[in-house]
Amino acid sequence: MHALEVTHLIKDYPDAAGRPPRRVLDDISFTVDGGESLAIVGPSGCGKSTLLNLIGLLDVPTAGEVQLAGRRVAGLGERERAALRAELLGFVFQLHHLLPQCTVLENVMVPTLALPAGHPNRVGAAERASGLLDRVGLAAQRDQFPGVLSGGERQRVAVVRALINQPKLILADEPTGALDRENAGRVVDLLKSLAGEHQAGLIMVTHDQALAASLQRTLTLE
Repeated sequence: MHALEVTHLIKDYPDAAGRPPRRVLDDISFTVDGGESLAIVGPSGCGKSTLLNLIGLLDVPTAGEVQLAGRRVAGLGERERAALRAELLGFVFQLHHLLPQCTVLENVMVPTLALPAGHPNRVGAAERASGLLDRVGLAAQRDQFPGVLSGGERQRVAVVRALINQPKLILADEPTGALDRENAGRVVDLLKSLAGEHQAGLIMVTHDQALAASLQRTLTLE
């Protein structure tokens, strides 16, 4: 079973001036398996973030289909889509979006709050979070607040947060855009390593050709 299957995806946006809709994505099809890493590259404005939003159930396509871990998402209401996002997807953004008033451990555990009571991923979440923080070298910072961390450390916390619900697919939108070259390499290596260990698919949107080349496959949008 694929972690993700995208079939003949099309996305149009209406034109405010009454002209025909503007087509941003035209007949996109591809799959990603568990443990596989895929880079999405292309010039600004070609639809990379739009594609990621459709895969992440943050937007709906004009036509075509997205399946997550064999589950069809067409026609689902927003509550059902939100439940699937919490259960099947992990997100890493260019900016870490950590909550400044919460400790590192609390930030990592935030996605578990979106799961229903009694969900398996809510059981032992604190222990799982502590284990992941130890895995990325941040065990000693678990009770600190994001304001005292470096940029690279904050992004590592964001990576761990994306994994806390044991997702089938990790979506990373320019996750190294705010980091220097050394920290960028570390974060990408961490994403690849942890995704492989957890058999999660990894999709990374990036402008960095060197980082894209370090993933298993590259999809180029024009």
